[in-house]
Amino acid sequence: MSTILVTGHQNPDNDAIMSAVMFAQLKNQLNDGNTYVPCRLGPLPRETQLVLEKWGIEEPQLLEKIEPPAEGEEPVKLYLTDHNESGQSVPGREHAQLLGLVDHHRVGDFETAQPPFMVVLPWGSSCTVISYLFDAYGITPTDAQAACLLAAMMTDTVMLKSPTTTDVDRKFAERHGKQLGVDPVEYGKEIFKSRGSGDFTPEQMVRRDIKCFPVNGADLYIGQYETVDGAAALEQLAEIREAMEAYRQEKQAAGVVLLITDILEEGSQVLLCGDTQAAQEGLGITDEPEGVWMPGVLSRKKQVAAPILAVAQ
Repeated sequence: MSTILVTGHQNPDNDAIMSAVMFAQLKNQLNDGNTYVPCRLGPLPRETQLVLEKWGIEEPQLLEKIEPPAEGEEPVKLYLTDHNESGQSVPGREHAQLLGLVDHHRVGDFETAQPPFMVVLPWGSSCTVISYLFDAYGITPTDAQAACLLAAMMTDTVMLKSPTTTDVDRKFAERHGKQLGVDPVEYGKEIFKSRGSGDFTPEQMVRRDIKCFPVNGADLYIGQYETVDGAAALEQLAEIREAMEAYRQEKQAAGVVLLITDILEEGSQVLLCGDTQAAQEGLGITDEPEGVWMPGVLSRKKQVAAPILAVAQ
């Protein structure tokens, strides 16, 4: 049988890593004769590393790119989690045989040669979707799996505060929390605190969780840095802006949007760099030197990317 790779998106966040690890584990438990190997497209977030270490789960292998198959060889077989657009995926994805995806985002330029396994649901986290798949297959997650799933659900829904949060997220969060003997929100707070408020350089704030979106024929990158102390992060505003411009030039992008999301204050300081006219129109803001505080804005997907892409269509 085959070895099949499972990977989340570039600049992986907690949900991207955990969804790849958990989906690979689920598929291996279903025992269809194949071996499913979780991969990552960048460094592990600190909170992810700590949870994996606590539960004795091996970190996913780094996948830098996919090469074309040599003559007579089969292409790499691949599942995607927490993304589907090529600009967010592994370089060389076009050389792989895409078997399917598990996601909670809009469907972009995903294409397969054969009918795929495709589960895309409008919930707050890809790990909520995978929790549902455990349920659908009649498999109870182990405590380690419940801890990983719940950790990703709490970070991706900002402890169930994000507008992307659904009753399904709450149901599975409650179930995993009950299994582990923890309050889901309190568990989420500990996960966020494990990041450390001063552990990130301005470059890391820009690069650690950033996604590419095609806007009016050019690339717009939207990043998000979530913290329990937004004021401390913004003390490095000048350096953050320098890092944003350096990243824009490196990627030859039209513009960069960065959210400094303060979890406790429940809002985001929005910084703009380069050509961000569509972002300004979509968000109803202007490019201010100190950024623009947007109360209640916690979700990049629903509250930032969606209105920007709607303006650009």
